[in-house]
Amino acid sequence: MNIEILEEKVQKAQEQVNKKKKTIERHEKALEKKNIKVAKQGITLDLSSIDAVENIQMEHRQTDLYWDISEVKGKLEDIRGARGKLKKAEDTLANWQSKLDVEIDKEKFLQDQAPQVIKDFLENWKELAYKWHIKRYNDYLEMRKDLEDKADKLKEEIGVRKNFFPNKEQEAILKEHELDYQTIKGKLTYFAGGTVLRMATIYDEEKRLTWLNKLLEDDKKFKMLDLIRRINGKIGLITDASNLSISRDGNLNGIIIGEKGKARVETIGAGGYNIQCFHFRTLVKEIK
Repeated sequence: MNIEILEEKVQKAQEQVNKKKKTIERHEKALEKKNIKVAKQGITLDLSSIDAVENIQMEHRQTDLYWDISEVKGKLEDIRGARGKLKKAEDTLANWQSKLDVEIDKEKFLQDQAPQVIKDFLENWKELAYKWHIKRYNDYLEMRKDLEDKADKLKEEIGVRKNFFPNKEQEAILKEHELDYQTIKGKLTYFAGGTVLRMATIYDEEKRLTWLNKLLEDDKKFKMLDLIRRINGKIGLITDASNLSISRDGNLNGIIIGEKGKARVETIGAGGYNIQCFHFRTLVKEIK
């Protein structure tokens, strides 16, 4: 989760903690009133122990005081239950706050340690990945429509009624032409990949592009953190990145200097159909 989402989680968790505290305050005020009512009848209750209150209550079980003490006991039980819920809410808050602190530390670490050339390299990667996914999404829609149109045409030719499932013989013909539902689904899944398939479920374009941008921004930060930590692991904290550069094909290459030595950074594009623009491996080799 990014910092913005975690901040929202922390805020909501804090609101729950505040709500639980106010509930306890209401119970405590009600308890005070009920205890005063009992005290006026000459009975002093130990409010630190529900068992002690219950013992006094049983001593007066044949009188009207029994019910007054019962109300005190009920409020003590309400407070105990509310404090349990408060503890859970505080644990949830602490959990989200801890996660937020980790992400803030990561962000600070990246800002302090990542040279501008590495930031530029990964920002270029993000822009290429963003464009690639949009193109892939549009290609996926065209491919899906083409396959569905072909399947509809063949269904009409072999007598599959509209809005009805094909029978076994018709299904066999569709499968022979690789136009049955499962085959089409498999082709589309293989072509699109998980990210594009998720994009296809977000019908509002603005929301879809916002989702994609946030996904890639998080991935960019993860890649940056991984690269910086690998560099630090080889040569310590970075002291000089002036010999690192981004090549014409967008790869990060060169020599980087740290507190403990030097390392060669080399980026290798991963092969595969139409994925070179955003798949890469960056190697860090210490120079002895």
